[in-house]
Amino acid sequence: MPGCQVAVLFLTFNRPEHTAKVLERIRMARPPRLYLHGDGPRRDRPGEAEQVAKVRAILQNGVDWPCEVHTLYREQNLGLRAGVFDAINWFFRQEPYGIVLEDDCVPDPSLFPYCEELLLGYADDPQIMHIGCSNLIEEHTRDRPESYMFSRFSLVWGWAGWRRAWEKMRLDLDGLAEFEATAEIQKLVPNRLAQTYMLQKFQVTQRGENNSWAYAWFYTILKNKGLCIVPKVNLVQNVGVGEAGATHTTGQNERAKRQAHALAFPLQHPVNHLPDPVLEEQLFYATQKGRVRLWLWSVLHIFGRR
Repeated sequence: MPGCQVAVLFLTFNRPEHTAKVLERIRMARPPRLYLHGDGPRRDRPGEAEQVAKVRAILQNGVDWPCEVHTLYREQNLGLRAGVFDAINWFFRQEPYGIVLEDDCVPDPSLFPYCEELLLGYADDPQIMHIGCSNLIEEHTRDRPESYMFSRFSLVWGWAGWRRAWEKMRLDLDGLAEFEATAEIQKLVPNRLAQTYMLQKFQVTQRGENNSWAYAWFYTILKNKGLCIVPKVNLVQNVGVGEAGATHTTGQNERAKRQAHALAFPLQHPVNHLPDPVLEEQLFYATQKGRVRLWLWSVLHIFGRR
């Protein structure tokens, strides 16, 4: 498989073992430019400074191919929301497009040529805003003839994108009230509970009560009527889900931990950009709550207010 010819942003923090696994896959791809971001340790976490130092040592010693390396290492902890947002801004100020990987997202080697081909192929299509690399409903899509499909859902466990799209990103979810008034969310999923759940997630994120950049990015794509790409097979294994040291994915999610698989080449492209409504609904339940958990959420957050 040929090497990667596009830049990669690698987001790291305090997990040396995971960092080493992902870096080894990046090393196999040999990108010409590598951007390394490391958040700083939290002062109230004993031993975290040592773990952060180990991560940075792995990065320092792990790049042994011809590569232009850029680093942005924080002395203080910015957190997931502000830290990742600022790191991606830093990346796209210098690159017109590229691949973004986090320290617990171990990619299959085919992720790199998949991203590269689609980054170049859709570079001038403003509707396509995001190339996802994970697929949590692989059992429903692996037998499709096309290599990928279009969706409104932005899966961020390994992804790629363009400066032209990221420039629209608003961490404060600007215009959310107007977006709600348009009832645009009804086009995403038909289930009213699901619609209420998504709007509540956006509202909580806007208020700063959810330390997430990903919901702001999802909202940005929906607001701009953008589309995302989802591969027919899962290209990333999230090895950090359910760990005690995880920042957000502390719950057990077997879908998230599923193995990564290779995508066959040459890529078979879809004949149109239309999302499949059945797959969209399946993606919602896979990436958010699941049907039973959504019902329990509604009992606690809707009926509990009466």
